[in-house]
Amino acid sequence: MDNHVVTCCLWKRVLVVGGGEFASDIITYWHEDVKPASLHWCIPRGQHFFRNYAKLLPWRRPQALDKASSKILRWVAPHRKGKPGLAWACHWTSGGSLLAYQGHGIPEFRNDAHFFRSFINKNANALDLITDGIVVPKGKMSGCHGNTIEYADGSTGEYDVIILCTGFCKEFPFLPQQIRSKKFCERFKFMFDADDLSLVFVGFVRPVVGSILTIAESQSRLAARVFSGRVELPSADQRQRIIAEDADFYRDYFKETSRRIDTLVEGLGYVDELANITGNYPDFWSLFKQSPKNWLTAVLSPYHGCLYLLNDPERREMALATLRRHKAGTNSPIQLVWISLFRLLWFDALLDVLGIIKYKIQMSKAWKAVKDCRVIACLNNMWLYPKKHLFDRSTRYDRSKPLSP
Repeated sequence: MDNHVVTCCLWKRVLVVGGGEFASDIITYWHEDVKPASLHWCIPRGQHFFRNYAKLLPWRRPQALDKASSKILRWVAPHRKGKPGLAWACHWTSGGSLLAYQGHGIPEFRNDAHFFRSFINKNANALDLITDGIVVPKGKMSGCHGNTIEYADGSTGEYDVIILCTGFCKEFPFLPQQIRSKKFCERFKFMFDADDLSLVFVGFVRPVVGSILTIAESQSRLAARVFSGRVELPSADQRQRIIAEDADFYRDYFKETSRRIDTLVEGLGYVDELANITGNYPDFWSLFKQSPKNWLTAVLSPYHGCLYLLNDPERREMALATLRRHKAGTNSPIQLVWISLFRLLWFDALLDVLGIIKYKIQMSKAWKAVKDCRVIACLNNMWLYPKKHLFDRSTRYDRSKPLSP
């Protein structure tokens, strides 16, 4: 980030608008250069958060939290059903509390979307600055007059600098207007133009959580096999039917969001769909018959692209060796039993109800009238003590070092 820009904002009243990782990065980067409570963070549509790298428990080694993505774990706690039995752990590791609804428990940042049914910000570390009173959360804006911002809750704020982290638009000025006017949901698997299969868009699909490159790899494999003639796409009529079915599915799946990101998908499910078309989806039953041990490796390992090499006899051993390396230190069969038990007990549903009660209390006039009094402030500090002193707030992923096995 340009140090000159940072210097221009030193000790000024700054408002950051947006709920994505770039907004989180700016908050994290600048908080030491502004006065406490003079850095405000506005997320107009609300946001879900996820901490991408942390310790699950104080005595555990830190790890990438998206390693909770093994095939068997996705069977036990399906992503498209909100990870039942596991969602509570996501809230705990992201917000430091079982009642940290949507990964934060901050009323200004809450929206109506259910877990895993909206884009998730993977840089939840910035939320610690709100807990510490350094950053002030703000909700939906209702007006702007000069350097004064009015918010829907009736509050106002005056700022010297306003930074908009509100995303980008995808533009293709070199393509004909007829093609540019199409939405991505009008293309086969968000990739192939329905009328011209030689035109393919790779790398534009956004996962709820996960890597764009993971999806781009699978899309590239499909495009290469179609162009080489190894894979034949369905007929035009069938493609149109599948396009309509996918559009209807994601319209319903993300119905509680703004749909601003029109290429948003549930990432691993989408990759599996592409693998079924290319013929790379792992044949787990055949693998089990050949070697139950290798089958266990495949279904217990966190998601990795080499899963889609298991059907290739020449590369199967290499893929299994990679999966064994990534499986070390992740979920065990005992953990799967616990997750299954939490799902059977509807533990996440109970926490959702408690989270709604917590939110209504936070938004009530009575709470707003007493929350700053000494007794309530003391009780709140006691409530936050475990998060501030026992929860893993300091771990960051050092890109110069490899991830722990």
